Formats: sequence, C-alpha cells, structure tokens
Amino acid sequence: MRLVLADPQPLVRAGIRRLCEAIPGHEVLAETGDGQQLLELVARQQPELALIELTLPTLNGIDALQQIRRHYPSTMVMILSARSEASQVRAALKAGAVGYLSKQGEAVELDLALRAVAKRQTYLSPSISHTIVGTRKSARAEDSIVLPRRQQQVLQLIARGKSTKEIAQLMGISTKTVETHRARMMDTLGLYGTNALMRYAIRTGLEGAES
Repeated sequence: MRLVLADPQPLVRAGIRRLCEAIPGHEVLAETGDGQQLLELVARQQPELALIELTLPTLNGIDALQQIRRHYPSTMVMILSARSEASQVRAALKAGAVGYLSKQGEAVELDLALRAVAKRQTYLSPSISHTIVGTRKSARAEDSIVLPRRQQQVLQLIARGKSTKEIAQLMGISTKTVETHRARMMDTLGLYGTNALMRYAIRTGLEGAES
C-alpha cells in the first residue's frame, strides 16, 4: 500500500517509516507532524492509507480522520497512538478508522495490521481489544436491538477479531452456520460487512457481554 504518516515526534515518525518500508509492497509517500498538513498530503498524494497519531497540532487526529473519510473516502485511516482509552478507541472506530494500534505494542503488530487493512479488515492491537472487551458501554434502550443468543455470541467473537473458521471452532458449529448467523445479523441491524458489525458491537457494548 501507499501510505502517509502523521505523528508530532520526528524520531517516532522515522521509526514507523522504517518499519512500514521494511514490509514488501509498502511505500511511505510523505510524512508530517501536523494535522492540517496531513489533509494537504492526503489531497495531494491520494494514498491508500493514512497512519496517524491522535495528538496532532492544528487539527487533532479524530477531526483529521473525519475530514479524510468525508472528503477522501478512498483513503483508509489507521490510528497509531500512545492513547488507548476505550472512549478514544470507540470514537476513532465510529469516525471510520480501519484499525487502532497501541505504541506500546510489538513491532510485528504493524505488519499484521497493514496486512489486515489491505484485505479491508479492521485490526485492533490485542491490548486495545482487551480494553474494549473489558469495558461495557450501555446502549440507549431505543438504540438497542435484542439479537438471539447465538447471534450475540457470534457478534462478540467477530468484535474480538476472530475469523469465521475460528468462530466455528470455538462455538462447535460449521462455518456455513457462522455465515448464516452473520447474514441474519446484518439483515436485522441494517448493516453490511464485518467492519460494520464490529463497530456496532463496540458501540453498543455487546463485545463485552458474557458469552
């Protein structure tokens, strides 16, 4: 993928750039430490992915994310941040981020994340996923839909990043049955795609419910 980087710390940017460019098929087109300049880079370079920190001067990461998704929808956005509060992760995913990486994670996570988003999959660092799963967020009654128990179990595992095959193994059912549950959930919720289901689970707190 063709990427642009945004992080206020030059040494951090240099390290991230080196890691990205060490992965075959990836090219860093440009970098910046400023949120407003990030938008200008995206407009000019038209990258497939913007890898950004939340704490940027002139325009913070969430605002930059929202503007990129609104004006340059072909550019995906992944957050790589020192902040890992559940509220920040939820806000980023709700705004359209395709992934959220913690700077406290291992370097190999960046490789895994880039491979996942290249396949249009959402990626969360294990530590981030654990934080989200461990923090229940109560949905408003009028905004919640009660899914059958088995569908809730499938949705919880989707939110934890499990593949169809892994879900089938964990639940002791066939992959076809998992796909059927997934299709019925999307129909019930009016959503399309695994990413949309994951964001719904995180937003409503279903991913943290007891199985």
